[in-house]
Amino acid sequence: MGTLWSMPSLVAPTTGIYWRPNCVGLQGLWKRGCLLTWLVWLILVCRMGVSRWSTNLQRNMKFKAKMFDCNSVGRLHHVVAAVSKYCKNCALKLTGEKLEFILNDKVVSSGISLWCEVVQSSFFDEYRIEGKDNTGMIVMNLSPDNLAKALSNAANSTSVKIKLAKKQAACLSIEIAVPITGGTGQRVVTHDVPVSLVPLVHWSEYGDPGMPDINMSIYLPPLRRLKSVLERMRNLSNQVTINATWSGEMTVSVRSDLVTTKTYFTDLDTPETDDVVDTSRPGAEVTVDIRKLLLFGQSQALSANSRSICNIVHNRSLQLFLLQDDIKLQYYLPAMDL
Repeated sequence: MGTLWSMPSLVAPTTGIYWRPNCVGLQGLWKRGCLLTWLVWLILVCRMGVSRWSTNLQRNMKFKAKMFDCNSVGRLHHVVAAVSKYCKNCALKLTGEKLEFILNDKVVSSGISLWCEVVQSSFFDEYRIEGKDNTGMIVMNLSPDNLAKALSNAANSTSVKIKLAKKQAACLSIEIAVPITGGTGQRVVTHDVPVSLVPLVHWSEYGDPGMPDINMSIYLPPLRRLKSVLERMRNLSNQVTINATWSGEMTVSVRSDLVTTKTYFTDLDTPETDDVVDTSRPGAEVTVDIRKLLLFGQSQALSANSRSICNIVHNRSLQLFLLQDDIKLQYYLPAMDL
């Protein structure tokens, strides 16, 4: 690139020496200014592109659901509150049949994973979803704690409407209709829960969790009893060993430098399953983080009319299930290095 302009030569009248101003510095400044202008322009174009992409993505995705039963609202709040105990952020996958809360980032979550499925027809009176490219599915990231706090205000509501909206940013807008105390009519309280929509190319990361080749499967004792045992043991060690046998016995034990404590549960059932189970050994055991196992014990609010199953991959992992007719929670814990 040439100089921006050409400066004339000047002649000193007494010496006859020619002098020409040096424009290299000016030209360098102009180049840097031009580069800065291009960078600013590129940033603005990129921001406009991302904003337009996000707007178009959300425009193609529609979700709206309504609940008129307080019991359904309370149950959904319990589910979301239970999920919030496990993680600060998770994915919410919406389909025509289910809502799924998913935590599958094993790097961020220290190896644990969570998958909680809710059958929408058991909770919602009205439910409509339109996914990207007619997929009938929407995936978003959110804070389950924010969603639980919003639903906690709907205990005495006459209706709750949840919809995907775009205000200053994408959000789940929750409109709660509450009757006016001592009068007629109702007032509507709106809570906006921020969400970030997951692009279609990443949806494969939020599929149903796989089933490992387990060595042992047994029904857990009531979660309230198990939680009480674990809370006493966590003062002794941060590791707990779960041992189970096909005869229906399970041992929960911790070991420290001074003492070894064991609690025995007997007469537990073993579930029938179509999955491949290695029954060549009489039982299996695994050692896991006791604090992370206690999180599952805190799911006791969901444990009414439900059963909990413990699957063990010997010395490798622990897989826990909480099963109801319309709720299924799966929790995966890796073994700790001894």
